[in-house]
Amino acid sequence: MTGFYLTWFFVLITVLMIFLFTGQDMKLRKVLFIALAVRLALMVIDAYIYSGLPYLTAADASRFQRRAIEFSMIGFSDLITWPLPGGAGLYAYFMGTVYALFGTDEHTLIRAINIMAGVFTLYNAYHISRMLWTRKVALQNTMILAVFPILAVYAQNPIREAFVVYFLSLGLMYYVSWIKLRRPHYIALAVVGFGLSTAFHMGALMALLGLGVYQFWLILTSLLKGRILMFLSSAVAVLVVGLGLYYLNATGWGLSTIGGEGAIGEFGVEELIQERGGDRRAGRASYLQGLTASNPADVFWQTPIRSAYFLFAPFPWMIGSAWDLVGLFDGLLYLLVFFGIYKSFPVIRKDPAAMAMLVMLLGMIMAFAWGVTNYGTGMRHRAKIITLAISLTPYLFPLRKIVYDKVKNKVNLIYTSKWLQP
Repeated sequence: MTGFYLTWFFVLITVLMIFLFTGQDMKLRKVLFIALAVRLALMVIDAYIYSGLPYLTAADASRFQRRAIEFSMIGFSDLITWPLPGGAGLYAYFMGTVYALFGTDEHTLIRAINIMAGVFTLYNAYHISRMLWTRKVALQNTMILAVFPILAVYAQNPIREAFVVYFLSLGLMYYVSWIKLRRPHYIALAVVGFGLSTAFHMGALMALLGLGVYQFWLILTSLLKGRILMFLSSAVAVLVVGLGLYYLNATGWGLSTIGGEGAIGEFGVEELIQERGGDRRAGRASYLQGLTASNPADVFWQTPIRSAYFLFAPFPWMIGSAWDLVGLFDGLLYLLVFFGIYKSFPVIRKDPAAMAMLVMLLGMIMAFAWGVTNYGTGMRHRAKIITLAISLTPYLFPLRKIVYDKVKNKVNLIYTSKWLQP
């Protein structure tokens, strides 16, 4: 079977899975089909009609394709016993395994699989928002993600972003499920989701760290309030998260960006700051040239500046080409989303699951802000956090007046027991 037919076979599987997973929820099914149509349209244009679309990731996609072809030449039987790489190598290994299994190196096959992951990222995001807020908010947020430009572009491009975001959203969905329902296996599944996302890109490690930090905070507050069950469940969560972090650090799986095997132990604090905060900027789209860091005090005052540039650049004074206008539009969309988070904070602070997600979001922003040196790369990396960010915006146009007042009075009513509420 040729790569062309395999590509559309996987598209058909995605269609069937949408029908299967949405059941009688016709509105969610419609949104997921819109998401599928947007991503398929981009794939068809790029792969079959005009291959010159100005993707920021063209070089990365070519590199992944070359490495995948090299992996596929090893042969499927040898690849399945091959030591699993981490980070970018893991995605190339996955691509190569698929190519070896089906006997083709047609990149549209990987695009179709990425599209499947992208569509079901939205499925996860819908359930996150529904558990946090209301069904109307969930449908609104999922629709925004379905047509969010850069997310749609990267969801069908043969790069690792689709898998990073899918497993991150899976971890978030299971974590919120655990907070709401307190079924022990959910926290374990959440750590698996975060761990797999970290394996594809270590930026997701900050989400797992943020989860651990917030759960530790819940341990302290539950002790002060005398909520024993909350204390015990949070202690279990910290233990599970701690084991996950220990495994990732001990093996170095996915942590090549900060040193590889035994990554967190490879550098001291100041050495790591100097490595990440050095002046590595190059190219027309670079920013903050000359801004370097060498000690923890520099981290303290530079983090807000770097975060603002990561999230919203390019700014109007940085526009130098037509492509920069695309970046400007993308930055304005993030400005709107974070304004929605700001307006929603009175609701977020009432819900421990939402607060935990906010801590995770801030952790990932910090990680990417220190790792990104130009707004082209920044656009790609901030697409990794948009699913998490959108889930924290019940007060966001156009449903803010319809939904917000109802949401304010319903937060914390979903929990299975009052004894498990912080």
